[in-house]
Amino acid sequence: MPLALLLAACQPLPHPFADDVPKPGSPMLSLRDTATVAIAPIQGGPRATAEKLAPAMAEALQKRDIAASNRTTSIASYQLDGRVQAMPPSGDKAAIVVLWDLRNPAGKSLGERAERIEAAADDWRQGKDDAVAHLAAASADQIAAMLQEKAPVEAAEHGETRLSIGGVEGAPGDGGTALASAIMTLLKKQDLAIVSDPGAKADVQLDAVVTVDKPKGGQQHVKIVWRVRRRDGSEIGTVGQENDVPAGLLDGPWGDVAYTVAVAAQDGIMQLISRGAPRSAGNS
Repeated sequence: MPLALLLAACQPLPHPFADDVPKPGSPMLSLRDTATVAIAPIQGGPRATAEKLAPAMAEALQKRDIAASNRTTSIASYQLDGRVQAMPPSGDKAAIVVLWDLRNPAGKSLGERAERIEAAADDWRQGKDDAVAHLAAASADQIAAMLQEKAPVEAAEHGETRLSIGGVEGAPGDGGTALASAIMTLLKKQDLAIVSDPGAKADVQLDAVVTVDKPKGGQQHVKIVWRVRRRDGSEIGTVGQENDVPAGLLDGPWGDVAYTVAVAAQDGIMQLISRGAPRSAGNS
């Protein structure tokens, strides 16, 4: 697990983000565009942490020379949405997972990322500055990387790839259904054709196996292996995830855990799908 910008536009306000841009002389990162990021109010809870995370994220991005604000926006802003989810505590510690969705000015999602940080449970409930700043800093590293990287080589370069999503075996609770649904939701946002008809031919097939060890010391070790295969059944590669979770956490509904797992796995899965994408007529 764990368990994954704005050319100055004519706006009513003469200087959007005037209070939030990096200091004069700061070298702006080489982004997809010279742009700014508007951070929406963070959803979820604990509320004390969620309310502090948006301004902390703006500050963390500014430290990485990215103009960002949780107070102002414009029609040309990239938007960053976030949702926090508290995991069940283990002793006096608890993990917070935040799911980020970055959208371009046209509203298209550029991808989701997940960050998981552990701290004292009371720190999250009270929204302690140090804990929130740690979560923001780790998240900002991921978002900055998204903004800097060039558009990934996707299956669309070779024509739309047809993907079938098979079963998820071995997951306790509703994990089989929840994981399959979560990864399908994410991959539908990519340039892929999701094939649901069992009789239809797909270019690439995706399935997963979940292994959960017996409880030990109040924890269980969970391992998830996503396997991507070609139409003929030959394996393209695998994406592995593993972590320790509180014992029994996954015995019932997985909820946001399934989405967090899928977010963390999607980049690796997309790389494998791209390898198995059919070549266009002009390619050898």
